[in-house]
Amino acid sequence: MANERILVIDDEEIICNLLKDTLTDEGYQVEAVTSSTEGLGKLVRGEPFDIVITDIRMPKKDGMQVLREAKERIPDLIIIIITGYPSIETIRESSACNAFDYITKPLDPDVVSDCVKRSLSTRKLSRELKVPEKPPSILVVDDMQSALFLSEGILQDEGYHAEIAQNGQDALALFKQKHFDIVIADLHMPGMDGIELLNNIKKINIKTLVIIMTARPGIDSAIEAFRHGAYDYITKPIDADTIINTIQRGYEKYHLELNADKLLKRLQDLRQQMMNENATLLREKELANSVFNAAPDIIISTDEHGNIRAINTVALELLGYKNDELLGKPVHNIFDEKKNFFKGADYEKMVKEGRIYNYPLTCTTSKGNKIKTIWSGALLVDKEKVVKGIVGIGRK
Repeated sequence: MANERILVIDDEEIICNLLKDTLTDEGYQVEAVTSSTEGLGKLVRGEPFDIVITDIRMPKKDGMQVLREAKERIPDLIIIIITGYPSIETIRESSACNAFDYITKPLDPDVVSDCVKRSLSTRKLSRELKVPEKPPSILVVDDMQSALFLSEGILQDEGYHAEIAQNGQDALALFKQKHFDIVIADLHMPGMDGIELLNNIKKINIKTLVIIMTARPGIDSAIEAFRHGAYDYITKPIDADTIINTIQRGYEKYHLELNADKLLKRLQDLRQQMMNENATLLREKELANSVFNAAPDIIISTDEHGNIRAINTVALELLGYKNDELLGKPVHNIFDEKKNFFKGADYEKMVKEGRIYNYPLTCTTSKGNKIKTIWSGALLVDKEKVVKGIVGIGRK
């Protein structure tokens, strides 16, 4: 059972109920609100949510405002945008504000569920790779003993392991024997200067971060250092805050690059897994839809609130509606009777018996015509035997 908490924000109660039911069935803890201000209020109060699914078009504050304000408060929060009115502008804006995905209505519950799974997997990988497991190993290279002691003292005070070398040749020999994540090298040294050492290090391990330091800074030497792959170029005398901040920034970059292949492989595996699952799901869905629409009888299924979740082609043709005119609408709208087995006393009877047969109902077409039909119905239940809706089969 998943422990992740999801907040759904949409001014349409039907959408809130659909997403809450779908994601609750997947094992998530879901709260749904029909007001953007109420949803933001929950986040402001610090209620813990892993994911926010928000509509764009809402009164007072729209979904883009929700996205921006939520990200300002909780940068790690996953936000999925849903909308019935997609546009290039909102797609670009949601991407710029780091929304995870952008899904258009009418919503496919399987698409939403898949998106939630992908977002959580992506965030898990990001968190795993964000913080290095151990401090970097550092080699400081300078022909001036005082600078070596100074650099070594600053680094050890910050908890870093640092070794020293007094020239480029010794540094290169040491680098070939041991692993160093970061090399801090003086630019001007006899024999092998900092640029030549930089080139030799990059030939051995291109991912190693090299920071060039110098007491004689110049535009030309700075350009040359960066051109040959230096991570940074700092000037002497060494400022403790500057060198520590440079190392911290650099090592985070180094760590991410070092894990890039691993991350890419895991993302490729995840993508392939998702593609395989989606392909299987699509085949099963296509088969089910083929059977559903090939049936000679009327077939309608509802959720536990009596709203239509699926309706086959025969029913649409008989009643004269389009699919989106009925999906999400109360099923009793298409019947002339005030009560039927989809609700009320007859529904309670079916709950007790599990199903019902030969139930007469009068269907009302989109043009107001009346059609006499006979129905059978059965409950749709989940693994815990909780009623999640009804499927009804009718014929003229």
